[in-house]
Amino acid sequence: MKIVKFIISIISFLCVCSTTYADSSSNLTALFNAVHTMRADFIQTIYDNHGKAIQKSYGKMALQRPGKFRWEISKPIPQTIITSDTRLWIYDPDLEQVTIKPLGQAAGESPALLLSHENATIDKDYTVTQMQKKTPGWQWFNLVPRNADSMFAFVEIGFMSDQLHAMKLQDHLGHTTQVEFEHIQTNINLPTALFVFKKPANVDVIDETRRH
Repeated sequence: MKIVKFIISIISFLCVCSTTYADSSSNLTALFNAVHTMRADFIQTIYDNHGKAIQKSYGKMALQRPGKFRWEISKPIPQTIITSDTRLWIYDPDLEQVTIKPLGQAAGESPALLLSHENATIDKDYTVTQMQKKTPGWQWFNLVPRNADSMFAFVEIGFMSDQLHAMKLQDHLGHTTQVEFEHIQTNINLPTALFVFKKPANVDVIDETRRH
């Protein structure tokens, strides 16, 4: 479940549509706002609190602002996460199961998802610092949640040539999830079908939207 919440947080940042005024926040917001669509491959690595890599996943992602997102892990364990409008679909082929969540509930699990709302501001939920990183040509930002109950201790977001290339999230136990993006394309036309979930036959459906 933690990895799903991590993906939800990525959705939050990539779909952010905010207006901020502090220098670091303004710089970060300007970089986000320059991206209307994005498509890329990714490598996702999870490290334990000793810095040892314990899981590595590979896949593809796509987004269209506002609010449309696809995160598709191809290996080692396939999983597809799609958001569109007010719903989030989590499809696990190995389990032959799809879970449908209301985005409002997902926002409760990960306060960062509130950033995808049109009038949200980064400054409201995070203390943003533009970092002096040792990587030449990169811009790095550190985001520390203002809410003490947040599942993450901090988030780091890295841009190169004004494109999102890396993210790192660390929880309060010292576990770190790092994502690196490759073969990045931005502001291109994307097929509508990318953000529409079509349920395969003989798949169990857990629809949590019916509880609301």
